Amino acid sequence: MINFIFFFIFHFLVNKLCLKLNFLIDKKETSDHKKKVFNKLKTPLTGGLIFIIYYIFVIPHKNFHLLFLTITMYFVGIISDINYLSSPIRRLFFQSIIVCSLVFISDISIATLSIEILDSLLSIRIVEFLFILLCFLVLINGYNFLDGINTLVLGNFLICLFSIYFISIEYSLYLNFEFVELMFGILLIIFIFNFFGQSFLGDSGSYSISFVIGFIFIDFIYSNNLLVSPYYAAALLWYPAIENLFSIMRRLFLKKKLADADNNHLHHYVYISLTNFRTFKNAAILNTLTGIIINCYILVSAYFASINYSHTKNLLIVIFFNTSVYLLTYYMFHKKILKKK
Repeated sequence: MINFIFFFIFHFLVNKLCLKLNFLIDKKETSDHKKKVFNKLKTPLTGGLIFIIYYIFVIPHKNFHLLFLTITMYFVGIISDINYLSSPIRRLFFQSIIVCSLVFISDISIATLSIEILDSLLSIRIVEFLFILLCFLVLINGYNFLDGINTLVLGNFLICLFSIYFISIEYSLYLNFEFVELMFGILLIIFIFNFFGQSFLGDSGSYSISFVIGFIFIDFIYSNNLLVSPYYAAALLWYPAIENLFSIMRRLFLKKKLADADNNHLHHYVYISLTNFRTFKNAAILNTLTGIIINCYILVSAYFASINYSHTKNLLIVIFFNTSVYLLTYYMFHKKILKKK
């Protein structure tokens, strides 16, 4: 509780300082490869900074490799935020080096995917290595796509952490409870500021936090591999993954550059649709409301995933259903918006 109060006040003061120094605020300074839905107000990208300070000085560390690599991932995000690393290829290159280092040093592995042919492929170490790398990259960049809508990314983080925390207590599963509790606490602080549009994560925050979230989930699934289906992680983390993969396929299909930012994501469409309601006129409120609406669906989905945490077939149904809902909703919004144009 003391840490919570201290870092809440600390976050407030850091925001004030960044506004005064005009640090990580001006549109010219922030990354040009990612379009935010609402960015008219001066809002500092302090979410990642608060997280990394808390992560270094408050969370007890046994895996110092994870600590060092998380800090490194944060700095990759920082130089991306200030536009010194605008190339998507270079960002992926540095992200890949960091993830590969974590997999190699920490000897991360996937025990099973509960499908015989996939397990036989994963028995080949290089295939398993590349699969883990792909999972991390999809997750990290998927969350980065979602950044810009208040509460969307942070709300998703909180839902995912709460889900594994809840089932671990309920069913006596292995989990580093102290680590997750401390992570939950700092993310809740940043969530509050983000809710009121007073702080953004930026690339630095979304990269570093999603990197740690990815590690937590892989460690959780591996430590409970006989009790928890590997698809439980996919059923919780599906939204950033589908957003990333669908955006890539959409741009390839339309023959657009993958690096070109656009406002054709589902969360942008939800925001645009909300602007049609006269009840909501404040853009900042609409931004936050968009994140809340999407996270309400994600919360319901997480509930069904959690009550089926050990049932692979049921989890695959959940994943398939969520993917179908995403694609159908996207198509409906896209069609509606095109008609207005």
